Amino acid sequence: MKRKKKNRVPSVDNIIGNFAGRPVRVVLLAVSLIAIAFPLYWLFTSSVKTPGECLSNPPVLFPSVFSSESFNEIFNKDGLALNFVNTFVVAACSTVISVFFGSMAAYAVARGSIGKKAKKYFGLWFMIQKMYPAIATAIPVYLVMRTLHLIDTRTALIIMNTSFNLPLVIWLMMGFFEQLPHELEESAMLDGCGFTKRFLLIILPITKPGIIASGILAFVGAWNEFLFAVILSINKSKTLPVVIAGFITDRGLDWGPMAATAVLTLLPVLIIVWAAQKDFVQGLAMGAVKG
Repeated sequence: MKRKKKNRVPSVDNIIGNFAGRPVRVVLLAVSLIAIAFPLYWLFTSSVKTPGECLSNPPVLFPSVFSSESFNEIFNKDGLALNFVNTFVVAACSTVISVFFGSMAAYAVARGSIGKKAKKYFGLWFMIQKMYPAIATAIPVYLVMRTLHLIDTRTALIIMNTSFNLPLVIWLMMGFFEQLPHELEESAMLDGCGFTKRFLLIILPITKPGIIASGILAFVGAWNEFLFAVILSINKSKTLPVVIAGFITDRGLDWGPMAATAVLTLLPVLIIVWAAQKDFVQGLAMGAVKG
């Protein structure tokens, strides 16, 4: 008996390798790494340059001396600790709410008693909600928050970040739930598990990588959110992206402190992604395969 050869779909790496060979792959990889790493390198070096080197022309690629002047300036600035706490509280709360309710909504759509067409329409609707420009709702949102007396509060920012992250979480988690075998739930149903019990005790532990991936994407989106943070905050609820934009004044750009604040803003996200990188990559790969 001859074994049938499986029709394997060639990967992008194989296509590039067959087309151009190993040297081109190495060049493409090197260019990609430079494009990713150079902005981070420039941000870090700008934070440790002297004010003269930050404004020099041509630009200084390698600082002659590592200066802590920019970091000392921002640490001595009043309110930076509060801005950091505001950013973390808003991002964490909106992420927890989005993942909790988004997972339940995605499970209800993926496993609910609705047709395949309805599921596709739901997925399309959630994508459209994520795609429309947020600036289109800026004035109505401000008027609503002012009427509710929520201007310059963390609650307003949590509400807005949740509203924009929830469609993303639902759309991603629908893909994860659709890949789960129905036999698991059928066995649980035979054991007497209801809809809610199946979701909490069986489905959630299995989809842990997907939940972590969705949570990290929601957290990063809320952590970096600028538009509504600058519209709805004044002093008490100001977040780090708004603080960074505040270094742009009519007298020019304060490059050193701006870069130092950006480095402090970037570090927590890098730490979180690094700590959860295994589940994060696994979750992204899990959600990328439909079938």
